[in-house]
Amino acid sequence: MKILSFETSTNKSDLLIPFLRSRLAIVDETSDVEEALDLVKFYEFDVVLLRLAEDRITDVDLIRKLRLARLRAPIVVLARSLNEAGRLRVLQAGADDLIVNALSHEEVFMKIQNLVRRSRGFQENALCIGNIEINMNAKKIYAKGKPVTLTKKEYQIAEILALRKGAVLSKEAILDHLYGGLDEPNPKIIDVFICKIRKKLQALGVDDFIETNWGRGYMVIDHRQETTADAPPAQPAHADEAIRAIA
Repeated sequence: MKILSFETSTNKSDLLIPFLRSRLAIVDETSDVEEALDLVKFYEFDVVLLRLAEDRITDVDLIRKLRLARLRAPIVVLARSLNEAGRLRVLQAGADDLIVNALSHEEVFMKIQNLVRRSRGFQENALCIGNIEINMNAKKIYAKGKPVTLTKKEYQIAEILALRKGAVLSKEAILDHLYGGLDEPNPKIIDVFICKIRKKLQALGVDDFIETNWGRGYMVIDHRQETTADAPPAQPAHADEAIRAIA
């Protein structure tokens, strides 16, 4: 999960960002509006986190600017305290969620993660694609119900591709989600990671989770949805009885 965090006043004692990173999120930080707009223009974020102080309520204008920049990712506003007028202003600006006086970093993380998951079309607690289940809370993957032992980077790649189900991600894009532009290795390392993930899944009988789009990158497709789309509409279980009754 890739997060853009915006906050005009930096609090060095605040541990939210380190906590988010400890939960395998890549977090880009900025306190400059123009830089925030440039970042969402060139990089794809799963969520934008606007950390709002009550005495800096004008920062909420960033929400409108992000929407004008055609940002599709959810926007979450986080505040330690906010009066009713401030809350209404945040919601009217178009924020997807407002978190005020959160009890813990874990609460913030869970709300952000749930919002991201739903925004990507997953309504259940896990990312279920074919025979694969990705538990974002535990950061674990199951193949046909059996746990798959993955490294942190391997898990992150699987989660990134699953959240963008149906979309092709280049090796460079995957690298950005893994390292956030810091000390990135050669893009060929992604081929190595993908190969290792495939071998571990194949050992459990799953060989169709990650597909290669030659010359472009990698993607995940839910083949169950394809099968459902191609199949003729199923008749209700009571349809035959209704037809006999009419006859």
